Amino acid sequence: MPGTLGVWLGDRRVGSFTNIAGDYNIFAFDEAYRADSERPVLSQSLLVANGDPMRVVPRSHTVAPPFFSNALPEPDSLLRAMLARQHGLKRAPDFGFLRVLGNDLPGAVRLLPDDGEEPAPEGPEALAESGTPPLKFSLAGVQLKFSASMRGERLAIPTEGGSWIVKLPTTTYARLPENEYAMMTLAKAIGLRVPEIGLVELSSIDNLPEGLPSLREDEPALAYTIERFDRSPRARVHAEDFNQIAGQLPADKYDNKTTEYVASVVAQLCPSEDVEEFVARLVFGIAIGNGDMHLKNWGIVYPDGRNARLSPLYDFISTEPYFERDSLALSVGGEKHYDRISANALVDFATRSEISTRMTRRVAAETIERIRGAWATARDTIADPGLIRAIETHAARTPLVGGLA
Repeated sequence: MPGTLGVWLGDRRVGSFTNIAGDYNIFAFDEAYRADSERPVLSQSLLVANGDPMRVVPRSHTVAPPFFSNALPEPDSLLRAMLARQHGLKRAPDFGFLRVLGNDLPGAVRLLPDDGEEPAPEGPEALAESGTPPLKFSLAGVQLKFSASMRGERLAIPTEGGSWIVKLPTTTYARLPENEYAMMTLAKAIGLRVPEIGLVELSSIDNLPEGLPSLREDEPALAYTIERFDRSPRARVHAEDFNQIAGQLPADKYDNKTTEYVASVVAQLCPSEDVEEFVARLVFGIAIGNGDMHLKNWGIVYPDGRNARLSPLYDFISTEPYFERDSLALSVGGEKHYDRISANALVDFATRSEISTRMTRRVAAETIERIRGAWATARDTIADPGLIRAIETHAARTPLVGGLA
């Protein structure tokens, strides 16, 4: 259904999003926003060379312009199918999803009915119970996950709002919640910036939607939880992933860019300590065999609305248990195969990124040493022997790591 939505960053209106006949989508910045030298940043992809917002944003057909399309569950995701069924939407066009989910998108952006009224303050979260209205939050990606709220000692799924994310088990990849919890715990142990995380029994989560896929019979009924870094008790924190920054549609998250692209953007936008943090995370991802470090799994936040920082770590797993001799999603120094990722490839990466090769060598060496130091303790806490075996085998055949012993 054609219509117009106002685009807001927190309590600041920044533009309008219009769907017209033929399912064409048009986004335009408000002139008052464009004229404000202290304006908050909506997306790096919507800025011109001098830092001003674009005067003309290319219109799109069916899918929304990339910044907005990346804020929605991907078209082939189970969450999108569930939301489409609950709201009576077709799965393909983006506008209907933005219309019904626009008040609870990732980051601080909101798309609200353009009736000239300022949005009401965010109120208490209504819990989703049988017979209540459908879910009205959006989480990007493919894996089935829900926004959640802490109610005393338990997590609950609200219809809208939530400061946690809950990721459920999948029938496709065995023990995935345990995998992500173990890798994120290891990341925290070596000093990387990780939000609060947990591994909980599914039975401890209230108001899970009905009709979820059956669980695998050969693994525990556990869910992975992570505190949202784009939500705070005072206000939403704006954030965007690197597929949004690149101006690419979700389907292109593995394509057209390299890790050097991500590193160079971090170096341009963020303080130097964030560049070192990025290098450490990249080395950590290589060491554990994370073949899913695509553009949507790297992000930045805007704590003050204007100045970018590398976001806390998220969505790091080891893909080695699921894909024999997996490769990297984005190349490092021109290489994707782990058996070619050596110290020389990392120097090539730094050179192409235009960041310090000396710093890169130092951070890489320190990170590998920390991983080796933390692994003995970490492996004793991992219940899945297949995950342990896959990581140790991978690390031994990756030249940059040279094993975990």
